[in-house]
Amino acid sequence: MQKEFNRKSSERLRITTLSGHDAHTVEADNPRSLALLARAYKEVYEAAFPIDAEREPLESWLDSLRDADPSTKVVIVIAGADLDSENPTLKAISVADYYKQTDAGLLAYNAVAPKFQGHGLGRMMVEARKAALLDLAKSCGKPLGGVFIECNDPAKITPREDVMDPAVRIKMFERWGAIVLPIDYVQPPLEDGGSKCDTLKLLAYPHPGTGKYPTKDEIKDYLTGIYTELEKYAGCPPTENPDYIKSVAQLEKLDLDGFYKTASAERQHRQKPPQPPKP
Repeated sequence: MQKEFNRKSSERLRITTLSGHDAHTVEADNPRSLALLARAYKEVYEAAFPIDAEREPLESWLDSLRDADPSTKVVIVIAGADLDSENPTLKAISVADYYKQTDAGLLAYNAVAPKFQGHGLGRMMVEARKAALLDLAKSCGKPLGGVFIECNDPAKITPREDVMDPAVRIKMFERWGAIVLPIDYVQPPLEDGGSKCDTLKLLAYPHPGTGKYPTKDEIKDYLTGIYTELEKYAGCPPTENPDYIKSVAQLEKLDLDGFYKTASAERQHRQKPPQPPKP
């Protein structure tokens, strides 16, 4: 079910309150919103990603917010307290990508300030980004086809190779409602001369409005969106990319409804509190 957001009045920034935290979705035409983004980028995002090569440049986010890219637009959510004041408390910044042509969303980055880690901001920012993606899709006259997230595959990436044990991360995402999709997912190259990444799993979240998981067509739309967006680095369109073709073929053969039922039942069983022993 869709979360109910408590709208908090603000003269200059639109603020939502969720799970006891204030959140603001960055607006490209609001100078105060952009100033808050610049501050959160410096204080939270750069601290979480100290290596330049691991960060998205702020200017690329700004270009995307201004619709410089015809196919993709970022959604950026900032969490904290007193966000519309001269001295806001910045707790987290999260980014999602919206593929405009195929109406699909990808939860990309989430950075939480060290002193606010363990305060429930990770899950809150998932919900906030899902809601922001839905708002953006509606502004484009679309329903939002699906929300996805990538995660390192525990079978291919060891805990030492990641900042967090991939198996633990996936379990955390599952507690928050995500389901690991049973297809071979390969991320296309992200830059000129880059390599594709075949060590990832693709997970799907329930729709923020309907609560339903994506259909086969909606999963295919996401795959088409990301492969089209990165076609310039992959060197070929999706329909000629063997990794895309393989994933779509697996998807078409899948009993998706049956898979969702089984996966949901298994998750509920894992999350069910242990029963006390019988006397």
